[in-house]
Amino acid sequence: MGLLFSDEIKNQLECELKLAENDIQIISAYCKKAAIKFVDDCILNPMQRKRLMVRFSFADIVSGASDLEVYEFCRNNGWELYMRLDLHAKTYIFDKLRCIIGSANLTSRGVNLMEESNYEIAFLSTISGDEISRIDMLFDDAVQIDDDLYKALTECANKHNTGSYAKSDWDESILRLFDTKVDVLFTYDFPNCDSLSNLKPDSLDFLGVPPGWTTTSLKKAFMKCNAYRWLKSVLEQKEDNEIYFGELSALIHDVIINDPKPYRKEVKELQSNLLNWIVELDLDEIQIDRPKHSQRIKLSQQQKCSILA
Repeated sequence: MGLLFSDEIKNQLECELKLAENDIQIISAYCKKAAIKFVDDCILNPMQRKRLMVRFSFADIVSGASDLEVYEFCRNNGWELYMRLDLHAKTYIFDKLRCIIGSANLTSRGVNLMEESNYEIAFLSTISGDEISRIDMLFDDAVQIDDDLYKALTECANKHNTGSYAKSDWDESILRLFDTKVDVLFTYDFPNCDSLSNLKPDSLDFLGVPPGWTTTSLKKAFMKCNAYRWLKSVLEQKEDNEIYFGELSALIHDVIINDPKPYRKEVKELQSNLLNWIVELDLDEIQIDRPKHSQRIKLSQQQKCSILA
């Protein structure tokens, strides 16, 4: 058990897949057909269940970051395929006992299947029954892809490729399927920098925004991200629709399911980044002030009225 670097991730993944006896669960924002085929080829024992969760955002598909054809492979090889538009996680779970969690997507570059692969870091760990229950909730809140949804996604992507589709997202009939509740968070659901002026090369990965983004498109994507939606739901459930920094830190620490758990200091940094982005993007749903010695986060009056309406 411990840290895995780059090609060690592939080797450990292959080993765990060969040892697995009953159950494989994979959660990966990006997914390529060659990578899921590699995974399936490594499985030696008959599985009671194989399931995969992907993001399949419109930008992922039209940019080639993920392959829609993954669905056909899954359908033909006994995998259940689920889709969450807010997904950023990368987790591989074996027999509900062990997991690899880190930065590696289920792509050829992510799991080191090609010469010029990404340099990734992951962690091999045991996983508890409580954590498995929370993973199950992720799948419960996702949408399982069937032939009808796959057809709708394919038609949308094909129209974009032929220039006959002017939208920058899936059709509304598809998007309506994904009004999911956020029950758990990962550290990479939060901004990894404290300001838009200090963006790192991967700072916008958690939003899934395409190249050439604008402030408007960034703002729209941020309001759909897990961390923001979770914070908004917390405020909506509060009797006075507000919370202070310290209480929010404790809630974030409890809802994050990374293994190992982040230290309190790291949680506060993630929280500060989130709040800084809310201020910088000038989001009118949430207001942040400091009436005493601690930051107060609260729903705007306009947002309170929309809840009561």
